[in-house]
Amino acid sequence: MAILRNLPSGRSIVLRPLHTFGRHPDSCRTVLQEADVSKLHAIVRWSGMRWEVADQSRNGTLLDGVRLQPAHWHGLAEGSEIRFGASAAAAWTLVDASPPRTGLWPLGGEPVLRVLDIQENLLPHASAAESNVFQSEGRWWWDRMDQVQPLLDGHVVQAGGQRWEFVLCEDLGATQDVPRMPPASALPAPLFDFDVSQDEEHVCLDIQLGGQSLSLGERIHHYTLLTLARQRLQDALRGVPMASQGWLAIDALARMLGVDVPYLNIQLFRARRQIQNALGGAGETVAVVERRRGEVRFGDYAFRIRKGGRLEGERPGAQP
Repeated sequence: MAILRNLPSGRSIVLRPLHTFGRHPDSCRTVLQEADVSKLHAIVRWSGMRWEVADQSRNGTLLDGVRLQPAHWHGLAEGSEIRFGASAAAAWTLVDASPPRTGLWPLGGEPVLRVLDIQENLLPHASAAESNVFQSEGRWWWDRMDQVQPLLDGHVVQAGGQRWEFVLCEDLGATQDVPRMPPASALPAPLFDFDVSQDEEHVCLDIQLGGQSLSLGERIHHYTLLTLARQRLQDALRGVPMASQGWLAIDALARMLGVDVPYLNIQLFRARRQIQNALGGAGETVAVVERRRGEVRFGDYAFRIRKGGRLEGERPGAQP
C-alpha cells in the first residue's frame, strides 16, 4: 500500500505496481501539469522487493536532490523525495513504502487505503451495509443489491454518501468456502434444493445444475432465502400473477426474521456471493435475490423445499 504525497499540495495517491507520471492523460496514471514535465516523464514500479523509479523525460527527474540517469531503475525508500522536473510543485515524497495492495481509496477524508478481503467488504460499514465488494473467479465485483457489476482499476464505488476509488494491484488469490463450477458462458437453469429440519433450526441448500449437485452446506443466510422462497410459493398457490409473486418489503422481511434491516442486507449479500462463487464464471447471471424499491423476492428459479424429510412444496420446474 505505497503512498506518494505531493509536498506543496498535500495530495496523496496510491501507487500501482506499474505507475506512470507525466502530462499525457491517456498514457499516465498520474497527470502532472507543470510546464517542464514530459508527456511520459517517469515510471515507478514494484520490483517484488522494493519500489523503484526510472526517468523517461527530457528535463530530468531528481531523487533526493540528485538527477537520475535516464532509463535506469533506482531504488526508493520511505521518505524518498522525487521531483519530476525543476518545479517545486512537482515534488513528491514516499510516505509509505509497503507492497502494493488491492483496496478502496477514499475520495475525500482521511487518505487511508481500505484493504479488501476477498470474501466480503460491506459498505459503508458492516453495521449499515448498502453494498458489498468481493472477489470471484479472479475478478472483483460490486454488489449493489439491485445489480452486480465487475470492477476495474479506477472505478468509483459509492455507498452511504461516501466514495472510493477501486485500486487493483494484485491477484490476491481466492480460498472458496463452496465448490465451484468451471467457467461457462451459459448455465442450465438451476434448481435450489432446501432441506429444513423439523424445528427449523437448520437449513441446508444444494443447487441442482445440469445433472450435478452443488452442496452449499448450512448457513444462516439460507433461512433468509428459504423465507423468500416460501413467500413466492404461497403467492403462486393463491393465484397471484407471476410478476407480483414473492415480493416482500425489506422491513417486513426483517421483522419476520427477527433481525434489523442492516443485518438482513448482510445476509442477502452473503447469500448472493456464496451462490455466485459456487456457480463460477457464469454465476453473475443468476439473480437469486431480486430487488426493487424497498422490496425483495426470490428470483425466477425452480426450487424445492423439504422439511423433516418430507416435501413441503416446490415451484414449477422442479424435478421429482
